[in-house]
Amino acid sequence: MKIDIARQPLVPAFVTLFALAVTAMWGGAGDGVSADAPETMPLLGGALTRFQAAYPVWARLAAGFMILFTGMCTGRIAIRYNLYGVSTCLPIPLYAVVACGIFSGGNYLTAFAASMLLALAAKNYCRSYCNGYGFDAIFRASLYLGLLPLVYAPATPLVLILPLAILLFKRTFREAVVAAAGLILPLLTACYVSWGMGDEFTAPVMTLADALVSGVPLWIFKGLPLPSLVMLCVIAALALTALLFFLSDIYAAGTKPRFILIFNTGILAMTLALLCTPSVTPEAFTLTAVPAALLFPVFFVRIDRRIALPVYLILLAASVYIATLQ
Repeated sequence: MKIDIARQPLVPAFVTLFALAVTAMWGGAGDGVSADAPETMPLLGGALTRFQAAYPVWARLAAGFMILFTGMCTGRIAIRYNLYGVSTCLPIPLYAVVACGIFSGGNYLTAFAASMLLALAAKNYCRSYCNGYGFDAIFRASLYLGLLPLVYAPATPLVLILPLAILLFKRTFREAVVAAAGLILPLLTACYVSWGMGDEFTAPVMTLADALVSGVPLWIFKGLPLPSLVMLCVIAALALTALLFFLSDIYAAGTKPRFILIFNTGILAMTLALLCTPSVTPEAFTLTAVPAALLFPVFFVRIDRRIALPVYLILLAASVYIATLQ
């Protein structure tokens, strides 16, 4: 029987995702940070870090669930909008392959929580691309996007996804206002809570600003383990190849799949640019997994199945190997 990896059904896709989640969380997840994690760590991210240090078993269960949820979320986007012209669940395992194959930090709970929020934001922005008004979807998407900096402060530049979605999906001014309200609501809530606890109203804003400017640009690549660095280069090469395949025959896809893939490419470019900022930490690698998992199937659909299967198996084996080394 010939195996066509580009048309992977749901069951093997989910089994692969589940196996990688178990491998990453119980086979090689680091010990994380100590229980003395400072209270000054930014906002919700600091709370997640302290929870991981205090309850490592529950933290691994929660992070494993987040991997499963985010993988299924990316797969749903591909299936619902028929992004590749064929029915495939390939983005589901590819998310875990990329996330577990690059991520090398110990703060896995924050990392996968941020990745889940990005996937939820992307999913709801895609939902807002419709003929009528999409107030509900675009508000939810912006709310998830607004929560992202509170969970992982270096991801603050990703708020630029909002204007990208409004421009690409041709949303109205009223929808843009609703989206802006959803974006700033989490930060305003954090400011109000801070004020109610006796701190300055702008304390969360200053905390985010301090987290953004600290560090040295490009430092993350110097401390990345060699296997993860090689995996990152391979993933970047595959992403570039998939993008070239997409651009070479851009009108082969329908209008909605085409604009969603362009939107996803924009998110991938932002997450890759984020890796060059001074404040970024290894947790940011899980953010690149969401758009990469949605773009990679373009590569596997376009090439011959005799090449696609070995490439996929090599990626899978490399991801398992790297995950067990963490």
